Amino acid sequence: MMPTSENEEEDRLKVIHHHLSTNKSSSNASASWLPLESNPAIFTSYAENTSHLPQTWEFVDVLGFGGGAKDDLLLLSPTESNLSDTVAGAIFLFPTTDAIYTERSLQKARLRKHNQRHHELLSRNVFHLEQVKGFGNACGTIAATHVLLNSGLSLPDIPDPFNDSGGTASPLSVYKKSCINTPDSVDQDHDRLRRQRGEMLVHTQELHNISDSSAQNTASQTQCPQSGDTYLGHHYCAFVPVKIDGNIHVVELDGTKIRPIDHGMIDGNNNSDDNNAFLRAVANVVKREWMALEPNRIDFSLMALVKKA
Repeated sequence: MMPTSENEEEDRLKVIHHHLSTNKSSSNASASWLPLESNPAIFTSYAENTSHLPQTWEFVDVLGFGGGAKDDLLLLSPTESNLSDTVAGAIFLFPTTDAIYTERSLQKARLRKHNQRHHELLSRNVFHLEQVKGFGNACGTIAATHVLLNSGLSLPDIPDPFNDSGGTASPLSVYKKSCINTPDSVDQDHDRLRRQRGEMLVHTQELHNISDSSAQNTASQTQCPQSGDTYLGHHYCAFVPVKIDGNIHVVELDGTKIRPIDHGMIDGNNNSDDNNAFLRAVANVVKREWMALEPNRIDFSLMALVKKA
């Protein structure tokens, strides 16, 4: 069974993957969300069809992120567009290994002892949803949704996907506004609010349909599994830039973690022309907290939502 309470000590990601690996013929497989390939075109398709993302923005591959120095990072546009240094967020794919599960467990224990005031401040300033039962392999969709619904938190020219500007409401706009209007949305119980957001998303059929359509996009380079309950052994999380006390912080959003994770201020906070400092900071985080745990693995990938030049 999937966990029903975030108070359980087990790692939610580990429980989800155990469920997927041992229930391949689940009768609910058709209701689970299909996995999104780690492919910028797939994620751009999802973003364009769920939000008012302007065509001046797209997801791109980030290469050389194992280093972290500015000159080591290479952004590859699937449309061969020239790119600016303005980055709205990043999506990271990693293997779910024993070493990574162990570190997640240690991190969870640390988070429970973390400054509660800071946690509440962060939770009020970001949109964080839980990967609840029924999503199947929707971690890519959840990561993309986290990036899109937290855009505009630090840079004014990043598009707000739920600002409809008087036009037709986008699917993400409708979803976000429905979350705002939930009875407990003003409750200080952030765990319950996060879970409500996940329950509302998993039951939003329009977004489910768009996600599955994106998963089966012709731009895919691998065959999409026929079932959303297929075990794949990898997981996505998102990183967004968030302004806290006047400084830009790297904040991790993972639907299987108990809260947003503040990875600290980025270098270059006092340099308004150095927007790419956020992406370099993300590269340093994933190198230190994931890749260092599995130095012989090469199945990590990083994408970013970037504005075209």
